[in-house]
Amino acid sequence: MTTPRRLLFVDRSRTALGGPEFNLVELLASSSARSRWETCVACPPGSLLEAALNKVPVPRHAYGIPADGGKTSRTSGRFSPLAKLRAWRELEPATDRLHAIISGFRPDAIVSCTNVDHFAAGAAAARSHIPSIWWVNEIISSDFLTWPLRRIFRKRASQWATRLLPVSDFARSALLHEGIPADRVTTVHNGIPLARYQRSTSTLLRDRLRLAPGEPLIGTVGRLTPWKGQDFFLRLAKEWAAQGRGGRFVIVGRPFAEDTSFETSLKKYVRAHRLSSRVHFVAFQADLAATLSQLDVLVHCSTKPEPFGRVIIEAMSVKVPVIAARAGGVPEIITAGVNGGLAKPGSVESYIAELTALLGDPRKRAAWAAAGRRTVTQRFSLDRVFNDFERVLSEVTAK
Repeated sequence: MTTPRRLLFVDRSRTALGGPEFNLVELLASSSARSRWETCVACPPGSLLEAALNKVPVPRHAYGIPADGGKTSRTSGRFSPLAKLRAWRELEPATDRLHAIISGFRPDAIVSCTNVDHFAAGAAAARSHIPSIWWVNEIISSDFLTWPLRRIFRKRASQWATRLLPVSDFARSALLHEGIPADRVTTVHNGIPLARYQRSTSTLLRDRLRLAPGEPLIGTVGRLTPWKGQDFFLRLAKEWAAQGRGGRFVIVGRPFAEDTSFETSLKKYVRAHRLSSRVHFVAFQADLAATLSQLDVLVHCSTKPEPFGRVIIEAMSVKVPVIAARAGGVPEIITAGVNGGLAKPGSVESYIAELTALLGDPRKRAAWAAAGRRTVTQRFSLDRVFNDFERVLSEVTAK
């Protein structure tokens, strides 16, 4: 019988769950991971991540980095050199804590899930002489990181990362552009548990919004933050309504603490332009598959390149047509006109053209829905993610 791999995963997320955390929880909950890996997770006690991991279940070890230490991107708040200096100092006790966990658990490798975790985990792994795998869920570019932070990332990755796993080829190209050697960067596209993302017959959302039978519901789903483009979505809704077109628009999601003012500005825009009867705000739903299933089309409208676009495959899996921004990792998911639509980022005219063509053609909607589900089944399953990890782990632990 093969001895299970021992893996330590590291994620400092405390008050919110984003793509990295959903990816982590779903991977560890998979039957393959539970039968073939012996895992534990270093995460903050009392965090939303710990609560999610309770359902897997998986052993946890207390670990954390103060909130300011987690803000490494242009999108996570105002950049403060003094705050960054404090953050680097706070990494030392986090590294010491991980080293202690490694000494007790003795993993074959350590897998970190966020940029700050990469630095702490990389240093601890180097001290313990085990492979450090950086699961890179962001794009390391000027769109998201300042030049000093990209320089630090490159230096630390060169020192400590055994392998970097970006979630798209686009994100991989950004790492190569920063000078990371190609043989240390392996793309592992995101995947989802197919059984969880099945089409639902629920009508709760449509009933709540009091939609008439056959009335189109156009939605966008995700964290409320400027680069995700919910303000663009409202401009799209405004122009759609001004042209006398039918249908409602719904924004599903909530902001992290630093983006509450952005949510306020979105609601102010709706009131100012008298869109309250056409635009609705809904918090994240526990049953995301059921929520997505009630949309006629998912609109993905990020204004910066998306590392991957997890919500796109979630919608495709429940057979909801998707129109998305032609940027970042998105074209690696969508083949325009075959399994979805691609629009010019930031162009209301481009999105309206795609929406008009889609909503006016039932056969196209059905074709995209069926092709979308096939795409996810064939290329973006959680089993494929596990197998990709297994190949990488075999390579890095054999050295």
